[in-house]
Amino acid sequence: MTSLTATFWKDSQGTCDCCGQTSKTIWGDLSDDEGTQAIYYVQWTVGSPQHFPHIDLIMGPWGEGTQASQRQLVCLRFRPSPNGGSFMVVDAGDRHHTKAELCGRGLRRDEVVGTPLAPHVFQLVDTLWLTEPRIEDIKALCTPLPPS
Repeated sequence: MTSLTATFWKDSQGTCDCCGQTSKTIWGDLSDDEGTQAIYYVQWTVGSPQHFPHIDLIMGPWGEGTQASQRQLVCLRFRPSPNGGSFMVVDAGDRHHTKAELCGRGLRRDEVVGTPLAPHVFQLVDTLWLTEPRIEDIKALCTPLPPS
């Protein structure tokens, strides 16, 4: 695979049902010279680190002649923490219903972690994290703690 780039599509916002804060969703694609590798959706609640942001990657072939059944959903959760944060692959079953028209099935955590698919998933997430300017709100959840 050659160098990946993110293409930014659209965004939306609403209100979190449990806290009333603004929630945002952005989406776009991650592509290389061979074409689209994944479509991404990132969802978070602004200023609420206790609501872990979600990253949904719909991986597989896209374009003319492809079908949703050829694609799989991989879900990650971002856990903000002072001076950084971490990504964790989570079972996609609970989130698959919202993307069912776009992919055949959601993968379980154990179908990603420790498999040949994992490096590709994290390469996609790294590209998204480093190139998607609309996630600055998420990065801001990792504000360093003041020195004690």
